[in-house]
Formats: sequence, structure tokens, C-alpha cells
Amino acid sequence: KNYLKSFYFKLTLCYYIYMSSFEKLINYAKQLREKYIPAIREETANLLCDMVKKSQPKRILEIGTAVGVSGALMLISSPNSSLVTIDVNREMCDRAKDTFAEYGLTDRVQIVCDDAINFLQKTSEVFDFVFVDGPKGQYVKYYPFFEKLTKSGSVIFCDDVLYFGMVLDDSKVIHKKITIVRNLREFIALCQNNEKFESELLQTEDGILILKRK
Repeated sequence: KNYLKSFYFKLTLCYYIYMSSFEKLINYAKQLREKYIPAIREETANLLCDMVKKSQPKRILEIGTAVGVSGALMLISSPNSSLVTIDVNREMCDRAKDTFAEYGLTDRVQIVCDDAINFLQKTSEVFDFVFVDGPKGQYVKYYPFFEKLTKSGSVIFCDDVLYFGMVLDDSKVIHKKITIVRNLREFIALCQNNEKFESELLQTEDGILILKRK
């Protein structure tokens, strides 16, 4: 009985710590968006964290670190995971370093301050989970590396693929965004037609494309 009480106490404490950290990060993300700093949206964050919880990936790759909110959310959702996160912006990398430190995640993160393509060309590592949230016009350039980065069962979670609704609705397309929209449409088509992956396109918030390696 004492063992069970201790077990349930620890379980409750872990859940409380997780929820407290999750809510704090979500609120932080909201504040960032209000200042026009890119940060994950709440529904997308919930779905991302649910998928990471279920898959419990050992190694996660994130393309697009920003200030580290989504990376921290993934790590608190899966305590045994480690993360490689990439961003070309030095200021963002420095701010992300502070975010990870605040949540005690520093030892589980490798921050790569470089262009994602450079990293993807050089790496020989295979990941269990890949979160794609970099520059939207570059997604089609990341696509050729998807097979190299993954193995059977790996998940690729691509955020913002519908780009303010422009990808699905020509009437919403802003002229100066035509190239980004065209690239995203090509990217989605390539992913959906790749027989090595199961794909699901969701219209949640700004659009999510989920790929699972067969």
C-alpha cells in the first residue's frame, strides 16, 4: 500500500510539473506571437505533444528552433528523448538556449546554428521524429532528405503548410507570396505521392502535414 501511495504521488507530481511547464510555455508562445515573433500555436502544440508522447522518440530533429518553445514542449512530453534543433538566426539560437536552460533541458539538446540545408547534407543520423517549422518556402528543399533522415515508424510533422489558407484557396494568395505558395503546393504533392510514407493533411490552425515512414 505504501509503495502504491508513493508511486501515485510521484505520478501525480510528474503530471503537475508537466502541465505547469506546458501551460507556461503555451502562454509564452502567445506573448511571442503578439510581438510578431514566430512561435507554435496552441492547437498545433497540443497535437505535436500528443504525438511525441505516444511515439516516445529517442531522437528528435527540429528544423526551425526560433526561441525554443516547441523544442522544449517536445522534450517535456517525452522525458527520454534528446533533440537536435537547427536555426540559422544566431539571436534565436541564443534565446532558445535560455529557454532550454530555464526548463532544465540543456543536457538533452544540441542547438545547431546553421542553415538547415547544410546540416541535412552533412548528417548521417536517422531520427525517430522530425518537426519541420523552418522557412515555408524551403520545405520543398528539405523534402529530398526525408528518406535519408528516417526509418520505418519515424514521424515527420510539418507545420504551417497551408500558409494562411493560400495553399488551398487561390483567392487568398498575395502576389508577393506566390513563390512560397507554389513551393508549398509542390512540397505537399511530393509528400503525398511518396509511397514510402503515409500522409495526412490537417487544416488545424495554419495547416499540418503528418508523414509516417512505412
